[in-house]
Amino acid sequence: MTNWMKTHAEVLGVDYLIWQGRIWSAARNAEGWRPYNGGGMHDPGDITGGHYDHLHVTVRTGS
Repeated sequence: MTNWMKTHAEVLGVDYLIWQGRIWSAARNAEGWRPYNGGGMHDPGDITGGHYDHLHVTVRTGS
């Protein structure tokens, strides 16, 4: 699912994805996946806080 959303990000309006303690964003696509170091309830030591048990998807306004 994560790779599919990344591949189709433009059509889907995906702004960024957070998964398995890493982040990918359309604005920084050339950098690929990079370590996610926080925001909100981020806790890399926690399964949920580190986004290990769910995919976080943010879409652009109007998408």
